[in-house]
Amino acid sequence: MQRNSLIYWGLVFIGIGLFLQCQYSYFFFYQEQLQLFQLTRQYVWDTVLVPGGLVDYLAGFFRQFYIVPFFGALFTSLLLVSIGYIGKKVLCELSGKNLLWVDSLALIPIIGLVFLHTNLYYHLSGSIACLMCFSGWLIYLKNIHRSNRWLLGIFLLSLVYLLAGPVYSLFIAGLVVCEWKLHRTHVIGTIASFLIAGGVWIILPLGMNWAVDGRQIIKPDFYCEFLPEAQKVYYVWGSCLLSILLGCWLSEKRIPQLWSMMFSLFLLLGGLYGVYHTQDRMQLYSYERDWYLRNQQWNKIIATFNEERASDLTMNVLNLALACQGELGNKMFSFPQNGSKSLLSEWDNSLMSAMIYSDICYQVGDIASSQKFAFEGYVTSTKGNVRLMQRLIETNIIEGNYRVAEKYIALLENTFFYKSWAEKQRQFLGDSLIAANEEYVAKRLSLRGHGSYAVSSNFMYTLKLLVTNNPQNRMAFEYWVGFILLNKDLSAFKKLYDAYYHTDIWPELSLNEQQAVIALEQDTPGNWAKMGVSLATEQAYGSFSQDLADKRGYINFVEEMKRAHGKTYWFYLLFKK
Repeated sequence: MQRNSLIYWGLVFIGIGLFLQCQYSYFFFYQEQLQLFQLTRQYVWDTVLVPGGLVDYLAGFFRQFYIVPFFGALFTSLLLVSIGYIGKKVLCELSGKNLLWVDSLALIPIIGLVFLHTNLYYHLSGSIACLMCFSGWLIYLKNIHRSNRWLLGIFLLSLVYLLAGPVYSLFIAGLVVCEWKLHRTHVIGTIASFLIAGGVWIILPLGMNWAVDGRQIIKPDFYCEFLPEAQKVYYVWGSCLLSILLGCWLSEKRIPQLWSMMFSLFLLLGGLYGVYHTQDRMQLYSYERDWYLRNQQWNKIIATFNEERASDLTMNVLNLALACQGELGNKMFSFPQNGSKSLLSEWDNSLMSAMIYSDICYQVGDIASSQKFAFEGYVTSTKGNVRLMQRLIETNIIEGNYRVAEKYIALLENTFFYKSWAEKQRQFLGDSLIAANEEYVAKRLSLRGHGSYAVSSNFMYTLKLLVTNNPQNRMAFEYWVGFILLNKDLSAFKKLYDAYYHTDIWPELSLNEQQAVIALEQDTPGNWAKMGVSLATEQAYGSFSQDLADKRGYINFVEEMKRAHGKTYWFYLLFKK
């Protein structure tokens, strides 16, 4: 039977692992960056020397490896299966049986934990705490025949509290069920000792200022980022107790093996199906875009764009990818633009926005704004943010704030995966040393120019300063023109054209700019060629204007125009609101 149980949990491990890897691989990549885990002795003591600190430390340690492909899914699956297997051992001790239905009952809380693990605001520490809780139950049941078991129970619940935190309240509830089921001697006295010890661990931390309020002691808020999400942990804790109670009730029943197999299959497949269909698909899509953005995989961002899941932020990322590929001026209107917020959306104080804003500003050369958003995002991250820390290092080096950059570098050197990157940044800590990095030199030129710093609360004005300081900053110029075109401000485009066309800043027109020239000078077609419009663009406008006249009476007029000319600036200008 032991062999069958191992096969059972091996199959569960494979099933959950494959599901998480196929559906949530980018989710794990996103989670990895949401901390700054330090490999120092001081960090260990600061983290561990509080109730529940050990599971918090272990969670951070393992989460840093989420950047390794497949690790997040496989580790999560292994952790959940370990909880399930130990839970099965607990049920065997309670029921005195080692049958397939016991494994099936142990699977119930595991499905609940899968739901939690796909929630961004749930901490890995919660599941590690559950593992300690189940292990404590198993140790207690192995020694429940002893007359002084109440001492062991008090020791274990104290240990669970100190190492794992609030899950000790679940642990006490489980001990009560065990005593009730097995009816050993001195049951009432033993249960009373557990409850008294549990009460002491509520009062003591408050008196010693280990906790601000009782929620941090007995409630699962400790394992979640936001309080509303903590309510979901109650359901999982409840399912743990439910599986134990069902095990006690079914211990006297005869359950056919086929029923157990069918129940397990239904529970696993139904649970994973429920996880898949309750997950915000838009959120998962955003995590994928974030991974490509973080690694500057511009072609992937463009190739995997999904119009049905377009939002302001995903459009921000897409347009940045087009600009980095030098295609924003030619292909911007090949995608569903929605005003200037498609280039830079409205600031909503979210961490995702902070990272995207910081990346956009950094790429166009607006170093001051990039640093501002990186800092705002970092201070709102409860456990730090390694990606934004990298950005703070880069921007401070470019600005010449070498002491600040060195302070951040020292922190990043204490990490496992980012130590080598941080050490390389030390070679640029000096005005004479930064010349070895062409990217930093170009961005410093855009920032400083010849004494005029490109710093302004008005992003459009900042773009103008960046272009003036460094005419080779083509990306800043494309963004500047892009804002004007998306705002349908042809008068501003005319002023820009008269001031900069045929200069080092604007040597030739892109496709979108040619279309804007025609929109501006549509009554004087004889000037188009002189103003830089190609013959192909003139012919495309001829087709557009012909369809505009011929199809105006169609019921599906807009749809017909979009089908034929939806990727032109003319369509955007006339039909996009």
